[in-house]
Amino acid sequence: MLRILFLIFQVLLFITPAFAQLTNEGNPFINNYTQKNFKASPLNGAIVQDNRGVLFFGNTYGFLEFDGNNWRLVELPNKTIVRSLAKDNKGQIYVGGQNDFGYLQPDAQGQMQYVSLKPLIPAKFKEFEDVWKIYPTNEGVYFSTSSGFYVFRNGKIYLFPIPGGLSGSLFYVQEQLFIQVPGRGIYEIKNKQATFIPHSEPLGNYTVVEMLPFTNNRILMVTQENGVFVYDNYSDFKSWPTPAADFFKLNRINCAIALPIGYAFGSTLGGLLILDQNGNPQKLLNRENGLQNNHIQQICQDNAGNLWLGLNNGIDYVEINSPFTQFNAKNGVPGTGYASLLHAGKLFLGTNDGLYYKNWAANENPLASSSFQLMAGTQGQVNNLQLINGQILLAHHNGPFAIMNNKAVRISDHTGLWLFLELKSKPGYVLGGTYTGILLYKKEAGKLVFVRKISGFQESSRVMEEDEFGNIWVGHVYKGIYKLKLSESLDKVQNLKFYNNRHGFPSNLFINVFKINNQLVFTGESGIYQYNKQKDRFEENEEFSKYFDKNTHIRKLIQDREGNIWFSAGDEMGVLQKRGDGTYTIEIKTFNKLAGRLVSRFELIAHYNDSTVFIGTNEGFVLYNPAFPEGKLPDPSFLTLIRKVETTAGSRDSLLSGGTYLAKGVSTVVQPPNKTPQLPYRLNSLRFTFSATSYEEANKMQYQYFLEGYDPNWSLWTPASQKEYTNLMEGTYVFHVRGQDIYHKTSSEATYTFTVAPPWYRTIWAYIFYVIFAFLLILLLRKFIKQQEIIERERLRQEQDKALKLQEAQHAEQVLKAEKEIIKLNNEKLENELLHKNKELASSAMHVTQSLDSIHRLKDQLQDTMIRINDGEALHHMRKLLRSVEEEINFENNWEQFEVHFNQIHQDFIKRLRNDYPQLTHRDIKLCTYLRLNLSSKEIASLLNLSLRGVETSRYRIRKKMNLEQEVNLTEFILKY
Repeated sequence: MLRILFLIFQVLLFITPAFAQLTNEGNPFINNYTQKNFKASPLNGAIVQDNRGVLFFGNTYGFLEFDGNNWRLVELPNKTIVRSLAKDNKGQIYVGGQNDFGYLQPDAQGQMQYVSLKPLIPAKFKEFEDVWKIYPTNEGVYFSTSSGFYVFRNGKIYLFPIPGGLSGSLFYVQEQLFIQVPGRGIYEIKNKQATFIPHSEPLGNYTVVEMLPFTNNRILMVTQENGVFVYDNYSDFKSWPTPAADFFKLNRINCAIALPIGYAFGSTLGGLLILDQNGNPQKLLNRENGLQNNHIQQICQDNAGNLWLGLNNGIDYVEINSPFTQFNAKNGVPGTGYASLLHAGKLFLGTNDGLYYKNWAANENPLASSSFQLMAGTQGQVNNLQLINGQILLAHHNGPFAIMNNKAVRISDHTGLWLFLELKSKPGYVLGGTYTGILLYKKEAGKLVFVRKISGFQESSRVMEEDEFGNIWVGHVYKGIYKLKLSESLDKVQNLKFYNNRHGFPSNLFINVFKINNQLVFTGESGIYQYNKQKDRFEENEEFSKYFDKNTHIRKLIQDREGNIWFSAGDEMGVLQKRGDGTYTIEIKTFNKLAGRLVSRFELIAHYNDSTVFIGTNEGFVLYNPAFPEGKLPDPSFLTLIRKVETTAGSRDSLLSGGTYLAKGVSTVVQPPNKTPQLPYRLNSLRFTFSATSYEEANKMQYQYFLEGYDPNWSLWTPASQKEYTNLMEGTYVFHVRGQDIYHKTSSEATYTFTVAPPWYRTIWAYIFYVIFAFLLILLLRKFIKQQEIIERERLRQEQDKALKLQEAQHAEQVLKAEKEIIKLNNEKLENELLHKNKELASSAMHVTQSLDSIHRLKDQLQDTMIRINDGEALHHMRKLLRSVEEEINFENNWEQFEVHFNQIHQDFIKRLRNDYPQLTHRDIKLCTYLRLNLSSKEIASLLNLSLRGVETSRYRIRKKMNLEQEVNLTEFILKY
């Protein structure tokens, strides 16, 4: 089924668009391919396109293959130049070189390679010079050399010599074979016989470069320097009467082809000339207006109706089958396009360089065309061109001008004019919007005369419209929009109202006003609006909003005479085509070619008639012909081809497929089942390279792909022409890819099927090995288990013996542990008792100290009382009481008792301290004793009747007497002593 579809596609692909026609005015879009692009010899002399849409170019180094993205050079076995290329009705490509000819065929990897037919040539005819032309016919393939022509038929090759043994050139036209023999004339080949055509002798003296079909079964015979002759197919040869006759004689015609619209002639000196079928010149293309050079070696019309030119230095692609042509620096209009006007047989184009003009004729002869001229005094930025009451007005950076007799006449001494606005409410008056306000002009005696500057408004007035009530609306690029009501005398702004995002617009930016159907339509940073007078607000315009995305910034709206609305919105341009019922159909795809080319915020779209719409671009102007061709663009199908499939997992990339296959002797892009590769698992990373054979804006082609068996769905559209997959699991995969051109036309899918084998450890043999290994492993395990059972029983017996011994050891250990626990408890009990004794000693010491304090106070009170007593007996008793108190104060007896108890509790601490440190005083001993009780400095100060500072001083003195190091803590030392 896929093969049938592919054959149908091949038929459709090469139905030349019969309705194509050429737009005379302007230059077509031309894409120049230089030697840097194709990296081969600059000379390219033969061109052919195969059924896939891939192009081949004869080159000095071999032949070039081009798919829209990638160039590939293939050399012939003898490294010679490729002079000729041709394709038969089956799509087979034939190649002619020097002393060799053959055909192209995909090799084992799917890339087109040259196959020589020379081995089939009889030995005595094997040597020949250049093969200049190749003609595939129903009777075989003819290879033309200067000494004769070879015929490839039914797998054999025959030589047909030139009559008279001379040199000559072979031509095939209207299923007839002709030979031009220099010095003799023209012969026709019939039934393997050469028959001289009477009255052809004059052509024997000329160099005939091509023969082309002409009307009424006639033939055009194109000579190199002597013009074109019409042969009536009998015996009459007449010079073709054409305005291009002088061009043919002066520019050395090198090649020619027939087109649906006429003929294309390539010269060595004058470039490319296209004529209609009557011989009228339609287009002249040369180095001055777009070609790389004037020396054209070969012409080929591709399946899209456009021309490929093989040049002496480079390759050019000329889009003649397009509704778009250009006016730019290459045809005399430098700069960015801002304004245009077509009036009274003249075309005016305004750029940032000035105003250019020329005569405009619908069928101008390109060989005698007028050139653009820069109008004197208009150098610089042109802002607008308008026709008001039959007068051409120029709004210029330098001020206002009127165009009269191809001259710019200044209207007033002002500068910075944006546009003119004719007042409907005040006939005879015209406003001029400037960079800083509005000027008033009046029409007098057919001329525009400056009246005054309108006061009360100083803002930039680049966008202006008048509503039905005579209000003037002025849009400002970043502030908002103003509504002005002028005074009756037009001398000032009587009423001014300002609107911005507080009045219904999404923001203050890019608010514009346009007149559609005699009503004002407003646009903002997004959306399209209308003014509600009752609410004094702006509301969504439901009539037109439905045709645009609500977030799109609509930059321009222009209505033509038929009611169609041309627009620029976002990055797109389009037209709302009016239907009979008043609704619109939107057309955008046609203008996708212009995406990104329009002058942002200064868009120019000027509709003049059914075939003339001028569009300002960053590089000049584009002329759009809505009637091309007859209201319908050609719709050639194109293929997306998988050009390379490479494995990337190895040490270096390896080509799996070039995307072309040989099936029953015919090249095809449909992968045969026997060409499905089985990849080892180590090669499970692949890279796919693909290209679409649509050459208009080929760099903007988008692709979409998915890998069946891996990706869940198609990818997003992307300009990338490669996709890589890494570390694929084993399985069968199908890679799908398709292309989409700038007009959003989608190609057919290309597919490639491949299988990734599992790694060795996941193959069927591996699984068989795993089963056998598992079986043997079970046997070994069974034997091992039995041995282990014996070992286990012995181990258990030994463990029982060990267990008994262990129980005995554990019992002894438990007894020892119990004894240790008892000792531990006794120690804890002793420590608790010691702690309790320490607390008692400390409490006792504190109590004694407190008692002594009380006794000392009592002693002091007794002494004070004795001073005041006069009675002798009473005084005697008081002295006796005082001695008793003093005896109680004697603390030495109390300390000795305290020391006895303390030594008992703390292993003779005080005795050891006196023995080890005899230099310690009695007070030092007391301080050490209190430190042993872990009393605080405050408590010690109270016991020793010292201040805290005195305690610290005593501690320092003790450390010194005990010779303690600085890092040793005295309290810790005493506690551990």
